[in-house]
Amino acid sequence: MAIPVKRNRKQVVLLLFMLPATVFFALFAYWPIYGMVMAFQNFSPALGFEKSPWVGLENFQHIFEMPNFLMALRNTLVISSLKILISFPAAIVFALLLNEVTRPLFKKSVQTISYLPYFVSWLIVSGLFYKLLSLEGPLNEVLVSMHLVDKPILFLSDEGLFYPILIFTDIWKNIGWNSIIYLAALAGVDPELYEAARVDGAGRLRQMLHISLPSIKNVIILLFVLTLTSVLSADFDQLYTMGNPSVRKVGEILDTLVLKMLQGGTIRDYSYGAAMSFFKNTIGFVLFLVANYLLNRTQEKGVI
Repeated sequence: MAIPVKRNRKQVVLLLFMLPATVFFALFAYWPIYGMVMAFQNFSPALGFEKSPWVGLENFQHIFEMPNFLMALRNTLVISSLKILISFPAAIVFALLLNEVTRPLFKKSVQTISYLPYFVSWLIVSGLFYKLLSLEGPLNEVLVSMHLVDKPILFLSDEGLFYPILIFTDIWKNIGWNSIIYLAALAGVDPELYEAARVDGAGRLRQMLHISLPSIKNVIILLFVLTLTSVLSADFDQLYTMGNPSVRKVGEILDTLVLKMLQGGTIRDYSYGAAMSFFKNTIGFVLFLVANYLLNRTQEKGVI
């Protein structure tokens, strides 16, 4: 018993470094879970969690019967699926291409430029693209001046163009940040593997496909499984700032529906919002377990 105690004393500095993160997650990640009991209550702030009357699954029945629930659920699944199919692989491809750059200065410059949009809020990004894509914006001016279109296009009011714009802005803003983990994994690949491949006559593309990509396979699987847990989120900040009444049929998602419930002005709306959140988190958790189970069954290493 003396050895573990002595070892822990030597690690006291490391444990102190962990303390702020532990306190943060305890207060803002784990403690709020207790508030999910609101989903099963007719919650009243005056009565609190302990004394608010229980209503069972009544709140869930209410949100499932809302006129816009199925529309919001469909839109959420479509947007999340498009991001998984397009934005997720885009970060992998970007990391693989950037890893092939041999000039350090150019590589670092591209990395820095690609990271910067991530630190800009969606409010500013949306304002930028609203200005760019407006009727009097630069893009319409170029299209009209080059006679590519007869009249300016209402880009952000066109349901057919709304999803492509969402995916483009999502990639533009997040591709640099999302590629960091892949670049870190690629940095750990043994350089001798590439040298051996070059000796065998493999070009840059073959090295990328047969060395770089397999080397980060486990990282890709891990991030893919974690991405599935947020399939019912679809990025509230982006949809709330870029959406408008003209594209409501394709832009209304579960998160914006929850916000409208919370803006309804009645106390019961807190319970409805909690029920919606509980529903989303439960689906995400189930998808996580299913994906992890399938990975373990196919001889791939799952998350747990």
